[in-house]
Amino acid sequence: MAVREFRFFREDLCDRCGDCFAACPYLELPQGEAKREIGGLIERGSSLALEVCNTCHTCDAVCPNGADPYELVLEHWSERRKQGLPTTARLVTPSEPCNIWSCLKAVMPADELALLRSWDDFSPCEEICLTGFYTSVVPYLLQASVLEGLPKIVGSEALFGCAGDIYKTGRFDMVEQISRRLERVFSEMGVKKVVCSMSAEGMVLEEILPRRFGADFAFEVEPLDVWLLRKLQEGEIVPVRELGMKVTVHDNCLSKMQGGRLQEVNREIVRRTGCDIVEMRHTRERSMCCGFGAAAARFRVMDIMSSGWRRLKEIEATGADAAVIYCPACLFILSVIKEMAGSRMPFYHPVELVEMAAGGEPPRRHEDRAWDMAAVISNHLVKYALFPSYRKSFQPAFISPEIQPLPQLPRGDRLRMKALAALYHSPVVQNRIMRSVISLGFKAAVAAYDVRHWGQASPRA
Repeated sequence: MAVREFRFFREDLCDRCGDCFAACPYLELPQGEAKREIGGLIERGSSLALEVCNTCHTCDAVCPNGADPYELVLEHWSERRKQGLPTTARLVTPSEPCNIWSCLKAVMPADELALLRSWDDFSPCEEICLTGFYTSVVPYLLQASVLEGLPKIVGSEALFGCAGDIYKTGRFDMVEQISRRLERVFSEMGVKKVVCSMSAEGMVLEEILPRRFGADFAFEVEPLDVWLLRKLQEGEIVPVRELGMKVTVHDNCLSKMQGGRLQEVNREIVRRTGCDIVEMRHTRERSMCCGFGAAAARFRVMDIMSSGWRRLKEIEATGADAAVIYCPACLFILSVIKEMAGSRMPFYHPVELVEMAAGGEPPRRHEDRAWDMAAVISNHLVKYALFPSYRKSFQPAFISPEIQPLPQLPRGDRLRMKALAALYHSPVVQNRIMRSVISLGFKAAVAAYDVRHWGQASPRA
C-alpha cells in the first residue's frame, strides 16, 4: 500500500512576507529577519522556528494569505518522527500503558473515577457532550449545577483527544487513523450534535479533521463556551450576584481559529459574571501557550516548565485578582506551574465563574490535581532515570477504527503513583518552608535551563 503524502502548507499562497515569524510570540523577529527565516524554512528546511515553536497557531492566524505556515513546521517535525516518537510522548498516547490518564486514575478520588466510568458509554445517542482529552483530567468541572442541561456526557481517552495532541507532533498518519475511528464511533452512535467540553477539540472536529484529512462527520459541533453563553443570553442560567473581580483571560492555541470567535465568547461570559477584564501583553491572536505545546518541538519536560513559567509571569504582571482559563489542558498545566512557582494567583474556568455568579459553589480541585500531575511527571522522570529501555523512542501501535481496550497501568507504576501522590499531598511537602524551597528550586532550574539553551534567562522576553 502506498504511503500517503501529507502536504498542508500552501506554498503557492506564501509570498514570504515574514508576517508569521514577526508576530510569533516566541520569535518576535524584525521583519527582515522574519522574511529570511520563513524563506530558509521553505527552501532548506532550517529555521529557529523548528526549535522554539510552541504550537500556538499565531503564525496561521496572522498570515494575510492563508498559507498555513504552522503546518510547514509540522511537516518538518513529521520527517523527524517517522521512525518513532520521543519517550515523553508516551504520556499523551493512550495506547501506551503509562499515560497521563492511567496514572491519574491510580490516585483520583472515588467520585471522579465514577464520573469517568459513567462517561465511557458509546451507546446510540443523537446529542452528546464530548468530555475531551483533558476534561477527563479535571472531571469535577462538569459537576457544576449550571451544566445540568447538557446532553448525555460521553468520552474516553480511547478517542485520543480527537487527534489534537498527535497532530501537534506531526504524526499525520496517526491523525488519519484517529479520524477514521471517530467517523466510525460517531456514525454508529447516530450522533447529530456534539457539545465539546474542550473548545480546542471542537476546532479539531470542525476544522482540522474535515479540511485536512477528509473526515466526514454528520453532526453539528457546539463548543461548551458557546453553549454556556447561549444559556446566559436566553435566561436559562441567571446570575444572582456580581463577582466583582478584575481578571485576565488566557486564550488557548486553537481559539485563534475562526477569527478568534471563541475568545470573544469567553470574554462575554466573564463580563456577564460581573468581572472586569485586563489583558496580558500577549493576548488573543498573539496569545502565548500555557506551556504544554512547548514540548512538541523536542519533548522535554523542562521546555514545558520554562514556557509555562513565562506565561504565568505575564498573568501575574497584569495585577489581576484571578486568571480565567477556558481550556482544561491549559488549566491543569498552568496549575502545575503555579504550584511549583509558589504563585497565589487563583485560576478559574468560565464554568466555575458562572456557577459562583448563579449562587453555587463549584468543587475547586485545581491545586490538588496539580500535585497529582506532579506525581505523574515525577513517575515519568523516575522511569526515564532507572530504565534504559524506557528512554528509547517508540512506534505507537496502529489505531484501528474500532475502540479497543486500553493497556492497564503496570503495578510498579501504580505503586509509585500512590506513593508520590501521598508524599506531595502530605505535610512533608505542604508546609510553608518546603513550598518556598520548591519555588526557589523551580525558578532557579528554569533560569539555568533558559541560559543554557537560549543564552538568556527568558528567551525572547
